[in-house]
Amino acid sequence: MQKDNLIVKGLKSLDSFTFKLYSSEKSKAKANAQLTFIGEKKIEDVQSQLYTYDRIDFELSSDIDGFFQISKLSPKNHWLNYHGIHDVAILEKLGSELALDRLSIKQILDTTQRPKVDDFEKYLFFSVKSITKSEVGQMQVEQLSFVLGNNYVLSFQERKGDHFEGIRNKIKENIGFIRKRKCDYLLTQLLDAILDNYFETLDLVNDEINQLEKETFQNPTSHTLLQIEGYKRSALLIKKSLGPFKEALLKIQNDRTTLIDKGNLKYFKDLSNSAIAALEEVEGTLRTLEGLTNIYFASLSQKMNETMKVLTTVATIFIPLTFIAGIYGMNFNYMPELNYRYGYFITWGVMVAITIAMLIYFKIKKWM
Repeated sequence: MQKDNLIVKGLKSLDSFTFKLYSSEKSKAKANAQLTFIGEKKIEDVQSQLYTYDRIDFELSSDIDGFFQISKLSPKNHWLNYHGIHDVAILEKLGSELALDRLSIKQILDTTQRPKVDDFEKYLFFSVKSITKSEVGQMQVEQLSFVLGNNYVLSFQERKGDHFEGIRNKIKENIGFIRKRKCDYLLTQLLDAILDNYFETLDLVNDEINQLEKETFQNPTSHTLLQIEGYKRSALLIKKSLGPFKEALLKIQNDRTTLIDKGNLKYFKDLSNSAIAALEEVEGTLRTLEGLTNIYFASLSQKMNETMKVLTTVATIFIPLTFIAGIYGMNFNYMPELNYRYGYFITWGVMVAITIAMLIYFKIKKWM
């Protein structure tokens, strides 16, 4: 029963890495030519926080209308963050007030989007995937989108999380360079926080794989194989998300958009190097898992060989004994040994001697 429960748990962990593409919802949205949220609703109400800051002070507010009024004229920087992206009306209003392209709003609402960057001249659109570890065998994938304007950054999260808690603290306490530089530097810090999540997730996954490696060497079971396959899917998911992330960062460096100061391009280069390092780490994890798969099957084959060796040894020993028993089990009337007084004991002695001799022979040959 316990073994069956472990197998079921392993199957569940495999299922957790299967994601819906919401193809029917997409087709319906296209047919109606409407903006539609594509994904799973992960928070009840959309919440927003507006940080307005410069070198001297900062202000935290939820007055979004105020942001629409002052963002075009204010010399200060603005960071407007949303928790929840399922309310189409809110995003439509946001797009209308800031003159965002309808395609950008559509991409924010679609959580199945591939990580990408688009330059719309007046603003830069950036979407990424954030992957965090929730529990053993489980991961949380979240779509995050960013819009970089001349003096503002918009960020959109599916759920309320702590991705940017350190950045909020830097703004409040005036730590580092965020309040001393333009919004493009803030964007680098937001993206860097997401990349940090990738490294933390990889560390947790690798720690769990180290435990799994011990199990694979010592006592592999069918559940072990399911776990290995589950971690393979996890690593492939991370790789699938990191690849486009790296491409988007490289595109920013190559396109040289006017929204990013030349002095801050080095930070995007550093981010792309970090993404490359994370991808190399994922490749190493995949190679480790592939090695564990080979070890698992080699161990399984070794166990089978050991079992077959024992069975073959037992069968080989019993072949001559069966032969002797077969001869003296025949029903002929004239078998002289049957009438001999010590025939029974002699037969037993011969059979025991044959057994001992064969065991010694097998030991010398190192067959057992």
